[in-house]
Amino acid sequence: MKLKIAALLLCTALLPHSPAFADTTPAVYEHATDGKMLMGEKEWVKVEDVDVVAIARVDTGATTSSISAVDIQSFERDGKKWVTFRLAHDGKQSNVIERPVVRTVKIIQSSSDGFERRYVVELLITIGDMTENTEFTLRDRKHLNFPVLLGRTYLSDIALVDVSRKYIQPKPEIGVKQ
Repeated sequence: MKLKIAALLLCTALLPHSPAFADTTPAVYEHATDGKMLMGEKEWVKVEDVDVVAIARVDTGATTSSISAVDIQSFERDGKKWVTFRLAHDGKQSNVIERPVVRTVKIIQSSSDGFERRYVVELLITIGDMTENTEFTLRDRKHLNFPVLLGRTYLSDIALVDVSRKYIQPKPEIGVKQ
């Protein structure tokens, strides 16, 4: 009986959730020979301000990056326009975020007539080993597959995109400051 208990304890100790199976392999960040980060058509992105990790669609056809936001309310602080909002996707919402409005843009959708005005804010994001302040338009993207879209303004000068690949950069960890 004691032998069976010892064998069971040994097997339990070696299950994948055990520290004996902890992944100690360092993250591999892929870069091109010129130092630019390599990205696939989809990448993990961490919004540092609220410690949220989400899937981003890398879209070289879009000028500005966009992030899924709801409850967008504008207000004035010290004579400048600010907004409050929550990041939202897949039924989850972040805490309220306040940011100054960088500018307002007019977005023309190829699938519809007319245009839509959106606020642009800066958020600190991490992809791979790069953490940058990035401009995002705020839009409810809950009906879309990706809560984040990364456009050319973000990609230029820092990344090369290989659309035949996905998730080239490792997934950032929640609770770890980059």
